[in-house]
Amino acid sequence: MGVQNPISLLVVLATFGTVVAQTAYPVLHITKGATLPTLQTLQPDASGWITLSMLPATIQGPGDNTSADDPYIMYTGRTYNEALVAGMIRIEQGETLRLKVCNELPAYLPDAIGALNDSFATPIAPLSEGGINVYKDINILANHLHGFYGNPGTENVACDPLPDNSSDCYRGDNIFADIPPGSCNYYQYDFADVASPGALWIHPHHHGSSSLMTHTATVPVIIDVNTDGGFDPLGSDSCADMQQYFPADDSNEIMLHFQTFMLAVFTEESQNVQNETGPIDDGFIANAVGSLPSDPLCCAGPEPLDDGTLGTTWDSTGDTGPDSGNSSSLLPFYTSGTNALFSTINGAYQPVINMDAGKTYRWIMIQAATMKWMHLSFDQPGCVMGLYSRDANILNQIPRLTDNIVFAAANRVEVLIQCDAGTYQLQSGQGEFATLDPGCASSHCDLIQQPILATIVVAAVTGAEAVSADPWGSCTPQLPPYLQDLRNSSLNATYKNEIVPGGTTGLLNFTNPQVSGPDSSACSLNGMVYQDFNAMQEVIGQLHELSLWNINVHPYHHHTQPFQIVDLPGAIDSDANNGSWRIGDWADTLELPNIGLQAIVRWIPGPLEITGTGYAVLHCHILPHEDEGCMMKTQILSKEWAPEPKPSGAHSQGGKAGITLAVLFVFVAAVVVPVMMWKQKKKRRAAAQAEAEALVNNEVVATENANHEV
Repeated sequence: MGVQNPISLLVVLATFGTVVAQTAYPVLHITKGATLPTLQTLQPDASGWITLSMLPATIQGPGDNTSADDPYIMYTGRTYNEALVAGMIRIEQGETLRLKVCNELPAYLPDAIGALNDSFATPIAPLSEGGINVYKDINILANHLHGFYGNPGTENVACDPLPDNSSDCYRGDNIFADIPPGSCNYYQYDFADVASPGALWIHPHHHGSSSLMTHTATVPVIIDVNTDGGFDPLGSDSCADMQQYFPADDSNEIMLHFQTFMLAVFTEESQNVQNETGPIDDGFIANAVGSLPSDPLCCAGPEPLDDGTLGTTWDSTGDTGPDSGNSSSLLPFYTSGTNALFSTINGAYQPVINMDAGKTYRWIMIQAATMKWMHLSFDQPGCVMGLYSRDANILNQIPRLTDNIVFAAANRVEVLIQCDAGTYQLQSGQGEFATLDPGCASSHCDLIQQPILATIVVAAVTGAEAVSADPWGSCTPQLPPYLQDLRNSSLNATYKNEIVPGGTTGLLNFTNPQVSGPDSSACSLNGMVYQDFNAMQEVIGQLHELSLWNINVHPYHHHTQPFQIVDLPGAIDSDANNGSWRIGDWADTLELPNIGLQAIVRWIPGPLEITGTGYAVLHCHILPHEDEGCMMKTQILSKEWAPEPKPSGAHSQGGKAGITLAVLFVFVAAVVVPVMMWKQKKKRRAAAQAEAEALVNNEVVATENANHEV
């Protein structure tokens, strides 16, 4: 994608009757059909910190708005470092990632826009619980390293070293720490020596704006094996021959970072959009930016299909230049006034991936989407894929041969791939893999159907043999100790976590209750939406189990630690589903479109020296659902019980979660300890008195015995 010098996009927004001038922002052009961009590796500064700055940029393309053949958008969004993909981060096991995240978005203009925490004014009516679970805080940022196995960073453990300023620093993945405009947060991520190598990703996670920001602001993170003391899954004798496909210089690695644009046209500003599968109740980003007027960034640009012909623009004005005033042009813009739904890879539309015949490559794929799922395949035979890792967790047996891959929002998939010479199309939702889950009745669970995600051009190589059905053999890798097998039916879960009401012990059921307003519904957990208290408790060292329901249309995500699939419905655990999930796989985000509603998962939190204690969350990874409240707080504990956190009263994510424990500590130090000491002192005094009385009694008895003997 090319970056054009900032151009003047002076557009007038009529907001609450006040005219506000738009600022000029860099323009990012989405290219079409170009060579796959190589993502640069982000480097730390002299102090050791890697910086991500959230900044506005206008995203344009990939079409030219003169033809409906290619999708076209012109949308001012929130990006990291003024790029659709700012780059990638590489870290080795046992190392520390020091991340500085800055929010350089504009603050609101109080006289024109409203207070800093003003809501989106989305056409979806807020849930009855009020200010927490709504689209809101559109320029407030929070940070999440998705897939990080480690400390949640909420216990006020000091960073080491501290940054050279007064900014907040969190030692772990504290998603509750807000970053308002004009400020920065620092994060220290300590990766364990035994951390499983693989792909993670960074995305915004402020409750209320995560779906809007994640749409255009994500960064891949790769954990590499540390050859000096790290844990190598291929270190087993069984995998000695497999190591040739994982060279130390990563020369056969191809990074594929997927983003999906979902921008919808409103028939009128107050109305939800309809598509073929039902109401767009929670998915298309236009629910956040198209319903304005509280977003100071969006929108500027021509009407859809800007050819000057009357009737071709969806307000029938036919104008050809930038619009001003309070018209339909305040919405995002799309070809021919239709919904824009398309995916890019490394910021490019339908890029070309060049490979050589007969050579084994490693594709690292990250699905950095806010919602929807992909079913990947090729348009013709000639390529063989061998899946070896999902969600940065090595499989129990590798590689797992498949010709298709189920790829849900937030998933990461790593495969070995080898192709015969020729040209192939990587596609989603095509041919035999075009089946939409029968339980899907809304936009959030749609299958992305794109006939060309990328074109793979495989050059002929002299002497290269035709690809065999099984080019790599197989091996049994060694797994990190925290991925111990929990499938044994004799293991009894100490904690079948209770998530109530609306379910039995250990049941987590994604439900979609009807809410007031347009024909729509909202995701919830067992009928509950997020509150800043009543955390589900996870005790370190104890076996936990959950039964997950309705995950055919709702991807379940668990922060801080992966979980193992120990049961799947029916007979779906077969080679026919190699492209999806199998019993025994480890995941941090699980969706089962077309193969089942339910799964049973297990995990053992800890150990303490890696995960620490503190607060995290679990949620549906359809991020608009998370913003609407389909999320629950979790509390990682070193022992069986601790007081529940009290609600903070904040309308964001609950503020600094560590404050609860700080107050608890003060309470214990000031009240509980003195009371215990007083009780112990009283007990010792009573014991001493009893001992003295016993001595007196003994002396009396001894005297009586002596007199009796005389």
